[in-house]
Amino acid sequence: MLLPYAGVLTAIPLAAVSLLENCVRLLAATLVLLLIMSPALALVNIDLPLYVIAISFVASTFAPLGYRRFNALTGSIVHLLITVAIGYPLAIWISAGTIPRESAMFLAVLGGLSGTFLNQASRMRDFAVPFGTAMVMWLFSFRYPFPELHTIVLICLFALILGVGAYWAKAADTNAVISETIVGFLVIIFAGLNWFLLLLVFYLMGGGFTRYGYAKKEKLGIAQSHGGARGYKNVFSNSLVPLAMAVCYGIYGNDLFIYAFVGSVATANGDTLASEIGETSSSRPRMITTLKVTEPGVDGGVTLLGEGASLIGALVIGILAAITGITGLLGVAIGTAAGFLGTNFDSLMGATLQNQGALSNNGVNLVATAFGALMGGMLWYILHIWSVL
Repeated sequence: MLLPYAGVLTAIPLAAVSLLENCVRLLAATLVLLLIMSPALALVNIDLPLYVIAISFVASTFAPLGYRRFNALTGSIVHLLITVAIGYPLAIWISAGTIPRESAMFLAVLGGLSGTFLNQASRMRDFAVPFGTAMVMWLFSFRYPFPELHTIVLICLFALILGVGAYWAKAADTNAVISETIVGFLVIIFAGLNWFLLLLVFYLMGGGFTRYGYAKKEKLGIAQSHGGARGYKNVFSNSLVPLAMAVCYGIYGNDLFIYAFVGSVATANGDTLASEIGETSSSRPRMITTLKVTEPGVDGGVTLLGEGASLIGALVIGILAAITGITGLLGVAIGTAAGFLGTNFDSLMGATLQNQGALSNNGVNLVATAFGALMGGMLWYILHIWSVL
């Protein structure tokens, strides 16, 4: 309440509260830290806007009240609504018109999504929610031609509705709903709906094929837990690289990021189909490093059925990229090749680093999608240089 008037001096009563009230000590101390960081960073010409901190205040104080009356999913939606409803006008007020209204709305929505995700996923909510929310918004607090206010809200609602649909279909848990909404919101804002459609197809195919032959996989002890419902770690490990490519394309507009995006999504889709379909193969898998027969579900094991599934999964993304106009026919070839190579790189990492305990399954997925992006970008660059010569 004092922030719009007192600004950084709000740290003084917050410091007093942190000393007097044990139950909110960490939260108050974190907010004080953010307030102190703003003028401290200004000394080295780094701008941490006060309106960003203000939205993080809302996300960590008023907004969590929604969880007291509702379950996890409904509480998350209420958290988002409260953050946007209070954070947007607060940001306009504190910025005194120095930022466009579209930027304020974008940051309020992003702050709401980040805050509700961290509130669900973190055990240290009093620190993670205010600090993490502020850092995410700060990362995106640059000047960018954001769409109109109602368009930003509609994009968020569209991504959220799809996430809730996945929850009702038991393909995602609450944390996955919010993480998918964050990914969808940012991809559509920076790159467009067509780009998100590729990720959406991956989510749908991944959720669908997780249930393919589920009884057999469950009997072998290699089925996905929780009935195949995906969590936020699975979403982010497969989507962070495509998200980064979409944001980079929105900012820089280089075609390299288009094919890197297609390659990363093709890898994620190819790998998911290879795992979920390949595990139902009647033939025994072989280790990709030695070609020796191994047990089903062992990291690094591959089958002909799985290899074929990965090729089809990558091909689907390549074709969709061409149909939606993201790429031309070249995207079909590059997407298929990059996705297939990325899937087998995933198996290689599984057979080596994952089996050695150096990487988790989600870590392997992240590295593999990065490799798929690298292959997609590199193949495009080679063909582009060749065509110029």
